[in-house]
Amino acid sequence: MSVGSRPGLGTDGLVSYAGPGDWQQRMHVEPVWGTHVVLDVRAPELPPDVDDLLAEAVSFLHQVDAWFSTYRADTPITMYRNGLIELERTPSIVQSVLEACAGAKQLTDGVFDPWAVPGGVDPSGYVKGWAAGVAADMLHDAGIPNVCVDASGDIAVHGRMSADEEWAVGITNPYDTQSVIRVVHLPDGTAMATSGLYERGEHIRDTSGGTSVHYDSATVVGPDAGLADALATACLVEGPRCNRWFVGLDEWSVYLVKDGRAEFFGPAFL
Repeated sequence: MSVGSRPGLGTDGLVSYAGPGDWQQRMHVEPVWGTHVVLDVRAPELPPDVDDLLAEAVSFLHQVDAWFSTYRADTPITMYRNGLIELERTPSIVQSVLEACAGAKQLTDGVFDPWAVPGGVDPSGYVKGWAAGVAADMLHDAGIPNVCVDASGDIAVHGRMSADEEWAVGITNPYDTQSVIRVVHLPDGTAMATSGLYERGEHIRDTSGGTSVHYDSATVVGPDAGLADALATACLVEGPRCNRWFVGLDEWSVYLVKDGRAEFFGPAFL
């Protein structure tokens, strides 16, 4: 994802780098949600409590699991799905996320629809990106100017990768996951999400007709990490016809891959 000098291992999943140029760098890799989330922070001088700030962000990631995991019986989303509690009795954060999901459903003409799944609503297609964005905001608001949170392809950044370069993130090649097909430079406050079939096979369905998706990879870049996650899922289904959703959304970009051919639009891919 990013470039740094050779690391020396710390403790508890932490990796210490000399950093790009004269910058200091600290990285943490956290296993959560059945995947790994990478938190990468950099600055000419990191605050002395940087490890505590990373620990707070990690705690939030696990709290997200406690709110939204559909694989646990004790989460508010599972209890709501099972009819054990009403929506009004769930935490306000759950209600807020479901409201954002409803907005994404409306924007995509129902192609992104967390309610069209077995067992009731499942906001997972929004939550991972949203959580990455919140974790990045937490670290940035705590005084770390340069932050990148990568939640297995859902990425949120603040600041820069180095003094003279924006965060450089590769889009995974859907036909060879050990390579990238495009490098994207993300400016401050930007998010990127990629959805594809190469991770878990054909796990995404077209909610309007129940057919399998037709595109191999869809990447969305924009200012909202949760919405980028949802839109990437929807664009994977919709293909180039998704361009109608972005009318008036000048800060957003899309990169689609199908049968070895890329189609794209938006400022990130100029």
